Amino acid sequence: MATLELHHEQFGEGPDLVILHGLFGSGNNWRSFAKKLSEDFRISLVDLRNHGKSPHSEEMDYVVMLEDVLVFLEQKTAGSVSILGHSMGGKTAMQLALRHPKKIKNLLVGDIAPVVYKHGDGHRSYLQALNHIPLNQGLTRTEIDALLSKSIPESTIRTFLLTNLEIRSNQASWKINLKALEENLSDLMDFPIGPKMLPFEGNCLFIAGSNSNYIQTDHQPILQSWFPKHRLVRLKNCGHWLHVDQPEALTKTLKYFLSEI
Repeated sequence: MATLELHHEQFGEGPDLVILHGLFGSGNNWRSFAKKLSEDFRISLVDLRNHGKSPHSEEMDYVVMLEDVLVFLEQKTAGSVSILGHSMGGKTAMQLALRHPKKIKNLLVGDIAPVVYKHGDGHRSYLQALNHIPLNQGLTRTEIDALLSKSIPESTIRTFLLTNLEIRSNQASWKINLKALEENLSDLMDFPIGPKMLPFEGNCLFIAGSNSNYIQTDHQPILQSWFPKHRLVRLKNCGHWLHVDQPEALTKTLKYFLSEI
């Protein structure tokens, strides 16, 4: 297992707050949101492997991802940090807290639970749709969006997926590693349990969207067993994309939690 040097952007002043994006995302997706927190924290926006500007690899599971982040923390931050992970990034952050608790001062998890999810088919269909686009020379973003609309009618989802499109010298390409993500998708839906994992006794906040089904009522005993000091907050009128649907409510929630402790 080879760790990768992750692309990142750091700004702001104060204690470290590291932000990990979700599947198909990048640190850049969180940039405008994170700017609101940069007066109180030194923000690290990190691109996980096979995403954004970070290196690609055939290996893609939570064990290798947490090791990537661990190396980043050791090289680019000081002491224990607050870490906010959304979706896939939230699972990575939870794995890190359960395996290396001394590195995490405050764990903030955005709309994901430490469970195996069965609904990976939607993600797979997105990957297949992106794979089927012929990235011919001269193809524009508008033309690619039109091609995608045949299999993904929801414009908001297409807009998000198209943040991964890069066009240089009239040649389009995907920044994400489509092949690795599709081949390892079942691992990304999983939540691996290792022999050295112990409940995280530190401060922990789970933030769910009230219109999302990622954190369900029957997940509560699992949250309690792994994160006995956790709190759970549900943001009103909010789906899975917390920082897009309710950025002000999310900012207020995070600042309140982090100022209390």
